[in-house]
Amino acid sequence: MNKIVGFIRDCVEKYIPLVAFVVLFVIFVFQVFMRYVVKNPQTWTAEVEQSCFLWLVLLGACYAQHLKAHVTFTLVYDSLGVKGKAITAMLGNLLISFCCLITLMPSAKYIIGQMERAQLTSVLKWEKAYVFAPYVVFLAIIAIYALLDIYEEIMVLTGSQKYIDKMLAESKSEAEAAIEESLAQEQLDLNHIDYGEGRKQK
Repeated sequence: MNKIVGFIRDCVEKYIPLVAFVVLFVIFVFQVFMRYVVKNPQTWTAEVEQSCFLWLVLLGACYAQHLKAHVTFTLVYDSLGVKGKAITAMLGNLLISFCCLITLMPSAKYIIGQMERAQLTSVLKWEKAYVFAPYVVFLAIIAIYALLDIYEEIMVLTGSQKYIDKMLAESKSEAEAAIEESLAQEQLDLNHIDYGEGRKQK
């Protein structure tokens, strides 16, 4: 079951945005070539680019949320203790989940309404529902990730060492992580040297 869920998540968050990016790049280059070399600009390319951009950005944002890779300003957060980090992170995730959940159903109804009215794009005559559908997926996935983070933050506040260690590891800066990795590698090298010298003495 976990493999199935993981595959679906990868398809939504990685593979579909990857395809959208490739198509967006190819169409962009094609449009530049047609406009400035052939002198015959194509009107349909704008609709393809806009659609791909929406799918790329919205679903790619879900992947970034999964990795906790969105840009954050942590000057105050880094100065807090573990429980302070958990409380501030929880407040942010409560706000995110609340905003996503209250807009999820109206957005879904809007997409369904577009399908029922068969609203089409002006040039390619695509159904607009398919163009804007990733926004609903974006809201649902971001809300789920925020709720899962809230659960982890509650576990931190209850004193669960597993989640405390996880929060501390995730709150490390890239510089701190790089320094720790470098120190660990140096220790491995020293152990290897000591082991080699010990074998020579024997």
